[in-house]
Amino acid sequence: MNDKAETARKTNRVLPGIGWLADRPLLMELSLLALTVLFGLQVLRVLVPGVVWLLGDRMGLGAIEAGGLAAIIFLTAFLAGPLRRLLGNRLVVVVTAGGLGLLRLVMQICPGAPLVHLILAMVATALFVLFLPPYLRNLRSRGRRSMGHLALALLVGLMLDTAIHGAFNTYDISWQAGLLPLLLTLFLVLVQWIILAGMTLTRNVYAAGTPDTTAYGVPRGKSFTWLAIGPFLFLQLVIFQNIARLAVLTGWPLPWAFGWTLLGQLVGLIAAVWVLRWRPRISWPLALICGLGLVIILALSYVQVEVPAAVLFMVGQVLLSLLIVLVFIAIGESAPKAGFTSINVANGLGMILLLLFLLGYYAVYDMSLPYTNTIIEPIAAFVVAACALGASTGLRQRIRLPRRIWLAPALALLLLILPLIGVITWRAPTAVSGEGFPVRVMTYNLHNGFNTEGRLDMEALAQVIEESDPDIVALQEVSRGWVVSGRLDMLTWLSQRLDMPYVFGPTADPFWGNAILSRYPIVEYTQHDLPRRDLSILRGFTVALIDLGNGDRLQVIATHYHHIGEDTSIRQVQSYAVIAFWEGAERTVLMGDLNAEPGDAEMDMLEFAGLVDAMAGIEPTEYTFPSFDPDRRIDYIWVSPDLTASDAHVPVSLASDHLPVVAEIDR
Repeated sequence: MNDKAETARKTNRVLPGIGWLADRPLLMELSLLALTVLFGLQVLRVLVPGVVWLLGDRMGLGAIEAGGLAAIIFLTAFLAGPLRRLLGNRLVVVVTAGGLGLLRLVMQICPGAPLVHLILAMVATALFVLFLPPYLRNLRSRGRRSMGHLALALLVGLMLDTAIHGAFNTYDISWQAGLLPLLLTLFLVLVQWIILAGMTLTRNVYAAGTPDTTAYGVPRGKSFTWLAIGPFLFLQLVIFQNIARLAVLTGWPLPWAFGWTLLGQLVGLIAAVWVLRWRPRISWPLALICGLGLVIILALSYVQVEVPAAVLFMVGQVLLSLLIVLVFIAIGESAPKAGFTSINVANGLGMILLLLFLLGYYAVYDMSLPYTNTIIEPIAAFVVAACALGASTGLRQRIRLPRRIWLAPALALLLLILPLIGVITWRAPTAVSGEGFPVRVMTYNLHNGFNTEGRLDMEALAQVIEESDPDIVALQEVSRGWVVSGRLDMLTWLSQRLDMPYVFGPTADPFWGNAILSRYPIVEYTQHDLPRRDLSILRGFTVALIDLGNGDRLQVIATHYHHIGEDTSIRQVQSYAVIAFWEGAERTVLMGDLNAEPGDAEMDMLEFAGLVDAMAGIEPTEYTFPSFDPDRRIDYIWVSPDLTASDAHVPVSLASDHLPVVAEIDR
């Protein structure tokens, strides 16, 4: 028995299976990066909402301060080089990847402490942005084929993240307590640790013949194309991984959107394998075509037509996958005496771009800026395209991966089983026949799903609604795919949980606004804009005609007025718009967060028009905001004068920063 085999035997005795795993470097490389990318994306979707809803909303940190703190976290990416020189490349890989997995597991064990959760996410994000350069260096030392493995592992990691995200109906397991999320996270972290142990324990056995990274580095002319990684991750997070976004734009049930998203990623993975195995000698035309196509697709903004939206979504995913693969190919070019310093810098710049694009994309909803966020998407695509084009120019070498590389998309194909199961088991809520009046109604501002402690807790919101047992619910601040709100489709999740059909009224953009849940059939509905149309967050009202049974119908108007306290003139114009639509129609209920108190001019307008406040005259006054120490009433149920309201009350809960209002409506 030779020395290598004997060492492998001893290693396998220390940790069973390591020798077998280490004999399969392709599997190790794909699995480690895929799992690390999975954990990295999961912690990013905790970090971003945590900065907004915990630091900003709950703790009162200003936008500049919160953004500065986030910048410090992402700036740690520039420490990759110094850490490598201090600890050694292999140890940095183990510490960053293994540390990320460990922190992700701890986050799952203690999801109920929002501040701890956020701090863990901050540290984990810092480890994630530090991980890629040393891991790239580690693989680059093994030859150009390993760079192809790296590209495919990144795409597989994105697919794995999408699969888990979609399997839980877009409600990230990072926020959920329970045995299944914990066991799943524990299993994935253990797999990652086993792979890291294999890399560490067998480093002497499998290092034979490994080229020296000081002799073969990354070409300096190609290094800065690596900054494409930041805009690439931005586009994946906000658009191409976003199941809720696709569901909204196409009108598809969530499992269909889940399946199409995964299929698009699979097609992108197959295209990547094709390019890596049979890349033409001249790659820049491919980069140019893919780049132009991607920019054009994203410049079309929100196409809300079923087939075009779905097709553009898939084509865009494939083009983006091809562009990032071309960057990886360039990074794999042989360049004697070149180094990795430029890669470290490019990685840091890329991560800063990721943060800037995320902040710039959602800042338009918080302040007046001289652009709309729809321009951010094509700009990010342009950066990726420019990097891919620069990487492809003058590229001559080929990677020529072996045939077994097709195992990656073959295994990824198995992930499609998850949306298939979802499609088979999906049951859309169905309306029930009512018996006419009376009807119990409720209005509730959901605070984008976050409770007063800054934690995403949909179950708590569902229980508040369930305990009040309403027949019709008007909802405000409903997010359907916003990354700053966990990229959750709140409306579909609540509809399934409460078994109530819904209609959605987008306002700020197609993915945020008002909604109406109803146990009874919704005969028709319309969506209307509210003035002014130059506000940071656009407002509107949703109107639904609901069949209560026994020949009774009820018109429900759900709305959410402008929120800046001193802007009463804007809310007066909004009240006028609602009154002009209503025109005294009988059997009408107006519900929502109107951001004004009784006696304010905008509320007096509703009363003078003839609407009746369901809570008027109730003593002592039941306030609705803020829920942890309510001192004002800004959430209302108004009824037309032909209706009566009784049993009006305000349930107490900290599931949102608002308290709901419930009332029974009769003729």
